[in-house]
Amino acid sequence: MTVEGDVIARGFGHLLFSQVSSRLVTFVLNVLVVRRLPPEVYGIAVIQFHLITTTILTFSREGVRRACLRGVQLGNKSEPDFKSIVPLSWFCVPQGLFWSVVVCSIVYAFSGEGVGADDGSYTLGVLLHGLAAFIETLSEPPYIMSTCLLVFKLQVTVETAASIAKCFATLIFLLPALKIPPLVAFGLAALVYSSTLLVGYWSYFLYKGKMRDMVSLRYLALRRVGDIEGPMLSAYSSFTFQAIEKHFLGEGEKFVMAVFQPPYDQGVYGLVNNLGSIVVRTAFQPFEQAIFTAFSMSNKKEEKVDSRQGQADLLTLIVKLVIVFAGICIAFGPSYSFSVLWFSYGKKWALTEAPRILSVYCFYISSMALNGVTEAFMHATADEAALKQINISLVIFSVLHSLISVALVKTGGTAGLVLAGCLSMLIRVGYCFVYTSKYFSHAKYSPRSTVPSPTSMLFLLVSAAAVYASEKIHVENREDVALGAILKHVSFGGAVGLTLLYVLYRSERDLLRSLAEFRKKKNV
Repeated sequence: MTVEGDVIARGFGHLLFSQVSSRLVTFVLNVLVVRRLPPEVYGIAVIQFHLITTTILTFSREGVRRACLRGVQLGNKSEPDFKSIVPLSWFCVPQGLFWSVVVCSIVYAFSGEGVGADDGSYTLGVLLHGLAAFIETLSEPPYIMSTCLLVFKLQVTVETAASIAKCFATLIFLLPALKIPPLVAFGLAALVYSSTLLVGYWSYFLYKGKMRDMVSLRYLALRRVGDIEGPMLSAYSSFTFQAIEKHFLGEGEKFVMAVFQPPYDQGVYGLVNNLGSIVVRTAFQPFEQAIFTAFSMSNKKEEKVDSRQGQADLLTLIVKLVIVFAGICIAFGPSYSFSVLWFSYGKKWALTEAPRILSVYCFYISSMALNGVTEAFMHATADEAALKQINISLVIFSVLHSLISVALVKTGGTAGLVLAGCLSMLIRVGYCFVYTSKYFSHAKYSPRSTVPSPTSMLFLLVSAAAVYASEKIHVENREDVALGAILKHVSFGGAVGLTLLYVLYRSERDLLRSLAEFRKKKNV
């Protein structure tokens, strides 16, 4: 197995545990919170406040993170070059302060009458989320160094602890006895999360005795720019621009929701977004991060034909695995959207538009997972000229996605917005496949090799038809559906799912054999 394959296997295991633990806790929190809050308040918290935080963090740190990773050689036994990476990692802090002020000022300037306007809780919630985002950028230097050093266990521990702390803090601040406005409670919980990250990451380097190497006022004042390698600064500029473009692409639906849809619809979309991503994104996001880390580190290695072939084989394996999981999600998701909402959030939410939106969202989250994996590889291996072309393409995709989103949200509402996201992701996936085909022009690689076997595809279609028929039989009258009928539908789906897994096991033995090798081998 290649060295980058070993990094993916190791990193994915740790990151997957972090994602599962944090997202499961977050899911339980969402259930408890949604049941006690009106959709209007919940919509502001999960759409508008989320956009504030992600916008500040994306603009401040994503370009720095990826540039630092591109400056590390995979397989180097020595530690990464502190002299070059540490000064660049501190770029996140002044950028975080700048974007926190800018974003919060823009939101405050355009905020009107609505939820939380009379008592000032909306304004205070905005300020608290801006402060929390800035505090989180203070933890970026140790986070970046831990990633370069491949200390994945640190990230698992700190991220999980921060997520759990945020969950409990939200529940406590929402207690009626405290009389804290809900929008303020979400802001205080965000402060707890960012503070936990700050303490957790810096405590590790304090324990390791590396604080002197990591902390300096000259870093904070950006007076050590001369120590940073030229290619890393160039990569930082390109990746920052890419991050901003990808942010508007990835969060475009939420921006459209915040502008064109009322808070109630934002709440429905926010619920579907959180619920729809709990399983698929938990499994796929660690792949994306591990892939970029591994292939970006190996990017400067000598480009031999056999090395490219190893990369092609590994990428084929990963994309094929993503497609298989996406197929399972699409086959079962739409037929069990109502049942999941009925069980988790209650009949009130299950009888809204949420089940139909969740059904469409299953297609969207699958296309987003495939796009995340292919783009991670593309960004990790592209040279400077290719990065410029990617930046241009992202501008085109951003404009196209915005036009499609606005058009479909006006005609199809929230479901139309999700469909626009699906179309946008599939276009980007096609662009990534064109790039990978050119990158592997001297190696054996074909997008067709990533498609599961005909037997697997056939049984995925049969499974989808079977569970669809089961829903029509057992859950035909949704308003008066009984628990027993839903249990029958779920039991039937479980039997179909087990049969499908057996068929996949038989028809995808090569895929499973390759996955087993990741666990057994460290080098080839």
